[in-house]
Amino acid sequence: MTSPEKLSQKINDLWQKHLPLMQSRIETIRRAVDAARNNRLTQDLRAEAVQSAHKLAGALGTFSLECASDDALEIERLLTNQFPAEDDAGAILDGLLERVNQAINGRGTGSDAMERA
Repeated sequence: MTSPEKLSQKINDLWQKHLPLMQSRIETIRRAVDAARNNRLTQDLRAEAVQSAHKLAGALGTFSLECASDDALEIERLLTNQFPAEDDAGAILDGLLERVNQAINGRGTGSDAMERA
């Protein structure tokens, strides 16, 4: 195995190691969005979701999923500053979460452009 192949394998191994944590962070954000829709979003859950979005953005950027990282940062911003003040914030967050989820599930295709497809 060549050095680039070894590096690629190590990166893929790290991805697999961190994948459950990233999926857990997405689920935390989903719980917060659902709670907000039902007027049950607590400050603790909001703070946990903001932290999850922030950490997700960093991890996605580390794995060169820049568009998904940007989407996670937008989720963090919405949860921190506006949600649920904007009527369409829930739909916006749903769309952002879906794109992040698609990028995570589609990793390995070798193209960040797949995130926006």
